[in-house]
Amino acid sequence: MIRRTRVRFLPLFFAFLLIAASSPDAWSQTRGTVKGTVYATDGEPLPGAEVVDPALQRGTTTGPDGTFRLDKLPVGQHKLEIRFIGYQTAVRTVTLEAGETVSIEVTLKSRVLESEGVTVTGTARARSTLRAPQDVDVIAAEDLSVNRNAALGDLLRENVSGVSSIQTGSQAGKPVLRGLSGNRVVLLKDGIAQEYYQFGVRHFPSTNASEAERVEVVRGASSILYGSDALGGAVNVITKTAPTSASGELDVGGAASTQYFSNNNERAVSVDLSVADGNVGWRAGAERRIGGNFHTPEDPTFFETGSGGTYGDPKYTGEIPFTNFEQWSAYAQTGVQGDFGTLQLYGDYWANAHNFVLPTGGPVGNAGNPPDGLGQNLEHSNVLLKGNIVADGFVLKPRVSWQRSIRQSAPPSGDVTLSTIRANGGLGGFDYPLDLKTDIYTARLEAAHPEIGSMSGTIGAEVQHQDADTRGPAELQPSARTWNAGVFFFEDVDLDPVTVSFGGRADYRTVEAVPNERTSDTDALENDYFVLSGSVGASYEFADGYAVATNASTGFRAPSVFELYASGVHGGVAAFQVGDPNLDPERSYSADLSLRVRQDRLTAEVTAYVNAISNYIYLANTGENQNPDGSGLPVYAAAQTDAIIPGVEAKVEASVLPWMQVGMNAAFLDGTGEGLGSGGSDGQLPLLPANNLGGFVKWVPTGPGILSNPYVEFSAKHANSKDAAGRFEPFSQFDGGFGPPFGTASTQAYTLVNAEAGTTIDLGAPLTLSVEVRNLFDESYRDFLDTYKGYALSPGRDVRFTLSTRF
Repeated sequence: MIRRTRVRFLPLFFAFLLIAASSPDAWSQTRGTVKGTVYATDGEPLPGAEVVDPALQRGTTTGPDGTFRLDKLPVGQHKLEIRFIGYQTAVRTVTLEAGETVSIEVTLKSRVLESEGVTVTGTARARSTLRAPQDVDVIAAEDLSVNRNAALGDLLRENVSGVSSIQTGSQAGKPVLRGLSGNRVVLLKDGIAQEYYQFGVRHFPSTNASEAERVEVVRGASSILYGSDALGGAVNVITKTAPTSASGELDVGGAASTQYFSNNNERAVSVDLSVADGNVGWRAGAERRIGGNFHTPEDPTFFETGSGGTYGDPKYTGEIPFTNFEQWSAYAQTGVQGDFGTLQLYGDYWANAHNFVLPTGGPVGNAGNPPDGLGQNLEHSNVLLKGNIVADGFVLKPRVSWQRSIRQSAPPSGDVTLSTIRANGGLGGFDYPLDLKTDIYTARLEAAHPEIGSMSGTIGAEVQHQDADTRGPAELQPSARTWNAGVFFFEDVDLDPVTVSFGGRADYRTVEAVPNERTSDTDALENDYFVLSGSVGASYEFADGYAVATNASTGFRAPSVFELYASGVHGGVAAFQVGDPNLDPERSYSADLSLRVRQDRLTAEVTAYVNAISNYIYLANTGENQNPDGSGLPVYAAAQTDAIIPGVEAKVEASVLPWMQVGMNAAFLDGTGEGLGSGGSDGQLPLLPANNLGGFVKWVPTGPGILSNPYVEFSAKHANSKDAAGRFEPFSQFDGGFGPPFGTASTQAYTLVNAEAGTTIDLGAPLTLSVEVRNLFDESYRDFLDTYKGYALSPGRDVRFTLSTRF
C-alpha cells in the first residue's frame, strides 16, 4: 500500500519568511529610490497613473500633481511600466546604485496601437516584449476589464494573435499554442503550475481573469522555468498586487463591472475592493456568472433532412439543450512592504456547475427519446504565500502553494439540470459516479543574482507533490501520488543591442498509482523519470523599435496519471479510454525566428517555428467497443509516435490616419506523426486548429466632451476547411462511414464578421462601456476545435455589453 506523505516543509518555509519580514536588519540595506512625474499628452501632470515594477510586483500611483516615489528598490536594473487608461503603456529602464535616487519624467501618449510592454514570464528577468528572445504577449488590465468572459481559452484567442481555443459551449475554452493544448500547455498563477485535470479534451482551466492584473502568454517550449508540460508554452495569470498608500494614510479604492451576453442570456457581475494603510494592504474581490443554453442559427437538423456523411446535418440547432452553467469565484489577499522587500498571502476559490449535451438521445421535444445531458461540478481552491526578499544584491522569490482541484460528474440522465444539482444539496449534493480530487503542494524558490559584468539571471528549485484520489465508483483513473523535483538556471547577457539568453534544467519525477479492481500487474503502477532540458536564444534590436529574435530549446513532458493508468468510461467525450503504463516521456526539440516592429503608428511581428516531438502521446480509436458483444462506447487507447509541427504566425497593425487603424493576422501550421496515415505513412496529428487569417478596421475619432477613447471596429476571421485526423481525432466517429449517421468531425471553411464600439466616460471616475456583436451575420458554421461539432452547430449571433468603472 502507498502511504500518504505529509508535506512537513511548508510550516518551516512559512516560519522562514515571517522571520525575514520581522528582521530587516538581517538583510543588507543597499537600496535605491526612483521618483518622478508622469504627464499627459497635453503636458499636464497626470494623477492616478500606475507605476509598476512587474518583476517585484511593486507599484504605486501618481498623486494629484502627477508625482510618484518607489523606495527601497534593490540595486541593479529595473523595467518599469507606467500606464493609465486610454494611454499607451510606457516602459522605462532604470539602473540603481546603493543609496541612489533616480528621477525620471514620463509623458504618456494617447493610445493609438497596442504598445510595448514588460514580461516576467519565460524570461531570465523582466524584459520588454520587443527585446525578449522569447515570443511573449501581454494582456494588460485595461483589455481584461473589457474582454473578460467565462472561458480563458476564448479570452486568449480574442486578444493574442495565433492562439486558438478548444471550445465546449459558452464557459469551456482550453488555450491552444502552436498546435499544442491540454497537458502540453502550462497554466500558471503567479508562476505556480495549476492542475485542472487537463488530460481531457473538454477539461477547461479553472481560473477567472477577474483576479488578474495581467496575463502573459509564452509561445514555444518553456520547460526551462516551468518543467513538465510546457512543450507548447505557458499562460501565466499574474494576480493583482496588494495595495500600498504612498501618503502613509488610509487609502480605499476598487473596481466593478457587469456584463450581459445575449446568445446564452449570460449575466456577470464582479467587484474588487482594496484598502491600504501605509505599507500594509488588503484586497478582496468576487465574480458571479450565470449562463443559459447557447443558440445557433435555426438550420434544419438531421432529424428533418436525414442528411448524413461527412459534413452531415447536426442533431441540434437553435437552442442547444444542456449547455447552461453557473460559475463564481472569490479571492482575498494581504501584503506588506518593508526593508526586507515584499510579502503577500493570497487565496482564491472557483466553482462551476454546468451541463454538457451528449450525442445520445433524440430530437428536442421527443418525450420518448429526449436529448441527453451530463451535469458536472468543478471546484478549485488555491492558497499562495509569495515574497520578494532583498538580500545583499540578491532578490529571493519564494513561493509556497496549496491547491485543491475537484471534478465530479453526475449520474447520466436525460433530465440533469443545474436546478437538480441544487435540489440535491448544492454543489456537493450528488453521489457522483465520477468523483476526482487532487491536492497539490508546491514550494518554489528563485534567486535573481546581482549582475556579473553584463550577465544577470535566475537560479532556482521547485518541488511539487500531487495527491490524487478517485473517490467515486467510476475508475476513469486510479488514485495516485506524484512527486516532481527540479533545479534550473536561466541567464541573460546584455551586449547592447544584442541580448543572449541561455539556461538548463534537471527534473526527477515519480508516479505511483493505487491498485484497484482493474489493475492486475501492480509492478506497472510505479514509474519514475529523470529528464534534462535546455534553451538558448538571442535578440538583436538592429534599429530603434526593430528587432529580430531566435530560440532553440528542448523540453519534456512526463506522461500523466490518466495516460499511464486510465481504464474507464469518459462520459464527457463519449468514449472508453485506456492508458499505457509503459509510455516514455515526450521530448521536444523546437526552434523559432521572429521579426518584430514597435513604432508609434506601426506594430508588426512574424514568427516561423518548428517543433519536433519524440514519443508524442495520443489516444487512438481502436475500432473496438467496450463490451465483448460490440456494444457500448468506442475504445480509445494511449499510444506514441514521433511528431513534427511547423508553422508561421504573423500580425500587423497600423494607424494609417490619425482616426483610422487597420490590422491583419494569420496563423498557418501543419502537424504530422509517423504511422498515423493510411498504410503506415505519416498522418495528421489530432486537435490542430484550422489555418486562419483575419483583419480589422477601427475608427478612433476624438472624443467629444466627457467622452475619451471612443472607437468603432469591424473585424473578420476566415478559417480554412480542416480534415479530422482519422481515428486519432477526438469525436472522429462522427465523420461519414465511421460512426453515427449525423454530424461531422471534419469541418468546412467559414468566415465570421464581428462589430464592436466603446468609449470611456469621465464622470469623476472612469466609466468604460463597450458593445460587441459576434458573428454579426448569424453565420452557420462548425469550428474544428468545437467539441460539439459532431452533433451541433457553433454559436450564432451574440451581442455582448460590458460596463466597468474604477474608484
